[in-house]
Amino acid sequence: MPRPRTHLLVLLAAICVAEPFTTPNGSDNEVLKHTEASLTKSQNLEIENAIGNFSRTEQGGGPAATPAASFNTTSTPAPAPTPTPQCPGNQVVLVGSEGCGCPVGMVNVAGENCTCPVGYTLQRAAGCLDVDECKGEGPGPCSLHADCTNTPGSYLCKCLRGYLMGAGGCQDIDECALAEVTGLQACGSGADCRNTLGSFSCFCPVGYVMALDGHSCVDVDECSFEEQCRRELGNVCVNTPGSFVCQCQPGFRAEVPACIDVDECKETPDVCAGQGVCENTFGSYKCVCQRGYRGNGTYCEDENECASGRHGCDTNARCGNIIGSYFCQCYQGFNGDGLSCFDVDECALSNGHCEHNCTNEPGGYSCHCGIGYQLAQDGHNCSDVDECVVQNGTCEQVCTNTQGSFLCSCQPGYQLHIDRHSCVDIDECKLQNGGCSHTCTNTPGGHTCSCPAPLLLHSDNTSCVNVTSCDFRRGGCDHVCTVRAEGLLYCSCSTGWQLGKDLRSCLDVNECGDFTNGGCEQLCQNHPGGFNCSCGEGYVARTDDPTKCQPVCDPPCQNYGACVAPHSCDCPAGYPGPGCSAMCSPPCAHGGTCMRWDMCLCPPGWTGTGCHTAVCELPCANGGRCVRPETCHCPSDYTGPQCLSQPVQCQKPCKNGGVCVGLNRCRCASDFTGSLCETAVTTPCVPPCHHGATCSPHNKCTCPEGAAGIRCERLTCPVVTTVVSMARAVRKGVRESYVDRCGPLGVQLCTKYRINQARVYLQAYRVGYRVQCPEKNGR
Repeated sequence: MPRPRTHLLVLLAAICVAEPFTTPNGSDNEVLKHTEASLTKSQNLEIENAIGNFSRTEQGGGPAATPAASFNTTSTPAPAPTPTPQCPGNQVVLVGSEGCGCPVGMVNVAGENCTCPVGYTLQRAAGCLDVDECKGEGPGPCSLHADCTNTPGSYLCKCLRGYLMGAGGCQDIDECALAEVTGLQACGSGADCRNTLGSFSCFCPVGYVMALDGHSCVDVDECSFEEQCRRELGNVCVNTPGSFVCQCQPGFRAEVPACIDVDECKETPDVCAGQGVCENTFGSYKCVCQRGYRGNGTYCEDENECASGRHGCDTNARCGNIIGSYFCQCYQGFNGDGLSCFDVDECALSNGHCEHNCTNEPGGYSCHCGIGYQLAQDGHNCSDVDECVVQNGTCEQVCTNTQGSFLCSCQPGYQLHIDRHSCVDIDECKLQNGGCSHTCTNTPGGHTCSCPAPLLLHSDNTSCVNVTSCDFRRGGCDHVCTVRAEGLLYCSCSTGWQLGKDLRSCLDVNECGDFTNGGCEQLCQNHPGGFNCSCGEGYVARTDDPTKCQPVCDPPCQNYGACVAPHSCDCPAGYPGPGCSAMCSPPCAHGGTCMRWDMCLCPPGWTGTGCHTAVCELPCANGGRCVRPETCHCPSDYTGPQCLSQPVQCQKPCKNGGVCVGLNRCRCASDFTGSLCETAVTTPCVPPCHHGATCSPHNKCTCPEGAAGIRCERLTCPVVTTVVSMARAVRKGVRESYVDRCGPLGVQLCTKYRINQARVYLQAYRVGYRVQCPEKNGR
């Protein structure tokens, strides 16, 4: 009997629904796959044979060798079939055996159901297929910095270059540290190694650059371009590994990294003696005379700049020579520092107070008026000349005075002549018939229009109309036209208007023109058909009666004050401020409030007039002042909240007999001053004393021997008279001017001589610097 098709379908379904297995790791999967494959190889072959027998039985290929089951499809009795064993779960009957097992490629791990090994997944048609764990986005099962390779039932992880597999995945290799441990060189000679993720970099220190190989460092020859050694002055630059040094010439000092010029003037201040001044130069120095002196820098004498012309005084200034210098003083009428004198331009300041034009003059100025004005008696202001007073300003009709001039004009109906003085009548009838519709008649200064009968002149005084009804232009009336019983026309006007003499036109009534002023208290402004009441400056109309005005006060009156005039309040006693506000003098400080006249409401901690006095409940002692609430400002020799502590300590000792009396405070003798009594008290005299005189009290100069005058400006040296020949006088004068260095004052002298026939007068006078005579020093 052939096997039923339904039995084969049940067997295939049991194989297809088997669940997959999972194992802890890929290596176990691989071992399990190979082990299961070898153990079940024969069983799978038997199952495949059984499946083939079922298939062949259905196709009529012949009877099965060992049928697993038989079904009766006819009523013919058949031999009893062999009973099929009941397999647990999705297991199947193994061919050639009465036992149950898993299909090919599936395993049973301590259970009834069969599943795919770890690393495989169940596909109904294809059975167990390998899972590619490396597919998908992201790093996958491997960590960052690793490549994933799929294997049957598992996968392999391989770290990228520069990384090493560790417990937490692929970790960066510190090539720099590895090179130090192994003794290898990651970078070349002189280069510093810096580790980076997956690699490393080489860097060169200052003074080196990277070689072309990217690993080694090459020394930079700074001397090929460095200019700090100042080689143009003879200094030498020597290159060293990673740097350079300067070999400096005399007059220079080697300071890294350059040759610095030695300032002999600072290091040896007394290198130039006398009146010489030291000027530093590159590699050396030189001595020059101070300004105001002349010489070779070692020997200097006063230069009379006023006599030599080597001064900077302005041409409008007086030059006065003094020892070592000179002074400039501008002449009267000029201003400046003497070096630059300029005329005082009185016109530049407020136009010299001239109303019109100011003309500056040396040492003064004068005012002038423009055309049409004349200078007033004060010499500054200008008054307008009224040209119209004399002969009407030469105008024929109307003369109007203007500021600085006048204008001629003509009456209506006339026009001004080209000469700007005469008036010519205008013939209005020649220009569009004077605007008349019919007849135009010229008159002096005007014209009239007339109409032929029976036309009447319209209210515009130019056109003619035949008025018989109010329907045509209101019967010639300006406002209201009325036909009376007898058929005559009658014109009337609206309120605020009155009928004119022509009984047709309406004229405005000026309500403000009578003595009532239109009923307005202050200003009445007429307008066609009515008027308005208004108020003058500083007033506004009352709300209850617009014809009346009331004053305005800004700021408004407070504290029951009354506004009695524009910006003027009638204030009660004690409130004299603007708008009847309280006024305190001095103003209330520190947040105080002015309550009434000179009465401040002070905040806590302050009191007194204007809240300027601080309150300290604990009084300040020893001359301390309460400067803020509960705060004392102590003198320098006291401290503490109440200025009770007295530290007597001077970090630097007092000089010249001074005594320490407080914290860094010295009490000096009468002749010294300064924080440490280091400065002698000197009172300069104005003008200054001359010839070494001492300034005494009351701006008085005490002259030394050999000098006299209020400022000791005169020398009292004896006049030395020598009677010699002219040739000898010249030679002796020149010789003495350089040899005779000692005079009666013990200072250097030079000679001054004039030749009068055979007599030479030699007079000694003082020059710029003191040279003590041996005789003076020995005394």
